[in-house]
Amino acid sequence: MYKTTLTIGLYDKDTCRQEISSESAKNIVTAAVLRSGVYGATVWDCRGIYTMQSTGEIVEEPSIRVEFCDDFQRDISGLVADLKARLNQESIMVERAISNVSFL
Repeated sequence: MYKTTLTIGLYDKDTCRQEISSESAKNIVTAAVLRSGVYGATVWDCRGIYTMQSTGEIVEEPSIRVEFCDDFQRDISGLVADLKARLNQESIMVERAISNVSFL
């Protein structure tokens, strides 16, 4: 299976502070992931460290991680673009791996 993990910081790219609450952001992310056709995902809170491309400033920010698996390597460019726009992000970290996943 193909496992994809997205890490999404919650600091706004323009203000460098959190403009959308963590709970609202989780709802936005969950809805977008489900709209993308993924049949299941795990979503959790975490903290991230990121160097802002626009300013070079290093920020520690509340973040959301999303993990989902598919039998094929899904095109997630639309999902990532949608989340970047809705959450006003410079970037979203995308990790893709072939993984031995089973549901027992």
